[in-house]
Amino acid sequence: MKASLSLFLAGRYFRSQRRGSGNASTLLSVLGIAVGVMTLTVVLAIMNGFQLGFIESIVEISSYHLQARAVASVAHDAEADATLANRLRALPGVTAVVPFVERQALVEGVFQRPRAATVRAVPSDMLDRDPVQKRMLVIQDGSFDLSDPHSIVIGSQLGAAMGARVGDALTLTSYASGPNGKPVPRADTFTVRGIFETGYYDFDLGLVFISLTGADALYGSGAPLPRVWGIKIADRFSDGAPLAATSALLEPMGMRVESWRTYNRSFFDALFVEKLVMMILVGLIFIVVGFNVYHSLRRGVFERMEEIAVLKAMGVPPRRVQSVFVLQGLMIGIVGAASGLAAGLAIAANVNAIFSGFEDGVNALLYLARQALLLVFPAVPATRFAIFSPTSFYLTVIPSHVYMREAFLVTFFAVSACAAASWAASRAVSRFRPSEVLRYE
Repeated sequence: MKASLSLFLAGRYFRSQRRGSGNASTLLSVLGIAVGVMTLTVVLAIMNGFQLGFIESIVEISSYHLQARAVASVAHDAEADATLANRLRALPGVTAVVPFVERQALVEGVFQRPRAATVRAVPSDMLDRDPVQKRMLVIQDGSFDLSDPHSIVIGSQLGAAMGARVGDALTLTSYASGPNGKPVPRADTFTVRGIFETGYYDFDLGLVFISLTGADALYGSGAPLPRVWGIKIADRFSDGAPLAATSALLEPMGMRVESWRTYNRSFFDALFVEKLVMMILVGLIFIVVGFNVYHSLRRGVFERMEEIAVLKAMGVPPRRVQSVFVLQGLMIGIVGAASGLAAGLAIAANVNAIFSGFEDGVNALLYLARQALLLVFPAVPATRFAIFSPTSFYLTVIPSHVYMREAFLVTFFAVSACAAASWAASRAVSRFRPSEVLRYE
């Protein structure tokens, strides 16, 4: 009965209009919470989309989920590598195993100045060994053909920068092992067999692939170069068991195994701090709305002094009366947060359609304006508006990914801000004395 009374009065105060101001304060409070939750949900979704794209590109193309490398110099031969690859693939959770060698080099075309690039030597059947990397390395021209030791596959941006197409020659200048084991400079000519695109600018501009056999012959003085083993697992977030199993297999062979969390820690920590700071900055709107709720409810408390005095005179405890206003604040928070969350999820799921619709609207206005200008000026160039023009931005769509735990955490903070503000505002109830308030009524 007591709970029903508090809930009934809170609902009545939430819906009813106040003297002089109507219900504007409540509506503004609900709108502020809704806008804050919607904004933070959309911002986090887009940020998650960009960060997830970066992380997926780095982990799936460059660093793999696990990396194993020899602590000291170890002799390699094709039969031993094949045996080791089979043993690694047999481990639980392992989906792909790719040996590779990585070094830095200068890439030079016929007409362009040299550019620094990362040269990755991989097996010629790398895409068959790693289906995920095959999906992410989209071949724009030619094919991923490394059967010839002098074949090379380059990124689309590097090809554009060097003016290189399939069939053109590029020169790689790097260091090779000399007769006495000392590094000596070496320049070799490679033929472009394919051009790929990943959507990650650094890889498309600064990553090239050659064959492992070609790298051994060119840079290892005939001896196999030390391999790094890139290992993919079914779930990179559950890397504890595969890491332990891989370490148990490889450590007796003098090899060290590291997880993607270790060798990408600085970059991932920077992304985490960026998201945290963004949440704090955008979340400041909840503090502003909390003050609005506080002043709104505090004013409501003083406007309803007579009603509060009557309730107290009837024997309702002060805490029960105070709970009415706390429940009213919770209603403001729940209604605002729920509507803001629904709007935020809808916008995050259709962000590209919204941008496209806005572009179409602007272009329709530009078309009408051009038709009007053609009546006066015979030569008016046609223009087309694009928010993210390919000439300025290296993206064609806005990535968006919603983590529901983050969305509900934002909702919880919004409701908590309203609850704290309403509790602070309702503390004035305990200071009302029915005899003083009703004396002149």
